[in-house]
This record gives sequence, C-alpha cells and structure tokens, in this order.
Amino acid sequence: MIKDGVYFDARLPHQWLAEARQSAFEAARFLHVLAAMEHPVADEPGEHEAKLDLQLVWLARLITPQLPPAVPMRIGIEHVVWGQESPLIAGEHGWLGFSPSATLPYLLTLPAHVVACEPVGRGHRITAHWLIHDDLLKEAFERMVFRHHREQIRREREAAT
Repeated sequence: MIKDGVYFDARLPHQWLAEARQSAFEAARFLHVLAAMEHPVADEPGEHEAKLDLQLVWLARLITPQLPPAVPMRIGIEHVVWGQESPLIAGEHGWLGFSPSATLPYLLTLPAHVVACEPVGRGHRITAHWLIHDDLLKEAFERMVFRHHREQIRREREAAT
C-alpha cells in the first residue's frame, strides 16, 4: 500500500500504456490549466476566460473521445495503486494514463514503474512508483495531489460532523 502521507482516493478512468501520449511540457500545462479551471481565483471567470474554458473542454473531448473505464485509485506524491483485470510484472516500466478531472476529459500520462502486483478477487492490485523527472511536471503534479488531498480531508471532516 502507499506509504505517502499525501494522497487522495478517487474513481478515475485509467489505462496502463507502453508510451506517453503527451510530452512532459504538455502534461504540466494541462495540470496548470486544470487547476485554474477547477479552482479559479475570482468567483466568476470573465467572458474571455469562459470562452477559452469551453474551447479547452471541446478540444479535450476531441483529443480523448472516449475514456477507459473508471476504477478506484489511490494517487500519492510518490506512488499510485489501482486495480485491473490483467496482471503487470513487477519492475515493468510504462505510463499510467488517467483522467484526473470530469471537467477536462483528457488522459494524462505519467511515467511509472510497477513495484507490486497482487491477485485480488478476479483482478490484480497494482502498485507503481512515479518516475516523473521533469521539474515543471513534478511540481504541477504534486500541486494537483495536494489539492485533491486537502479536498478529501475537508469532505471527510464534513461527513464526520
């Protein structure tokens, strides 16, 4: 299981891939744009920003017309855990594609290597370590994980009261 202190649990579309679907720069920019769309500084975006947001949503749908099935995942700063039917081999390198937002349906691909594959029921629980070396992408990814982590803590506190 993930040993990261900062993680979030979500049901997200995902796919294990042999190669990246975008460059580190594209992935980092996507995460920056996603953060701006989901957590705007102002209460209401201006007309220009709203038009750009709509164009980005349409473009994301064109680039990723269909997302893989959503499954429960635990995404941390250093590790990720998910379930899938087919096993992966410990030590295998690849890219985990996942869509971190319903707002922008886009399959973000990040490099990772499998550290464990355990049979669970009819499927397998995969644990992988992120291999993000690009500083801009690493920073954008960590900010996304922190935002979702804080939001998860807030929801859990609200549910407890």
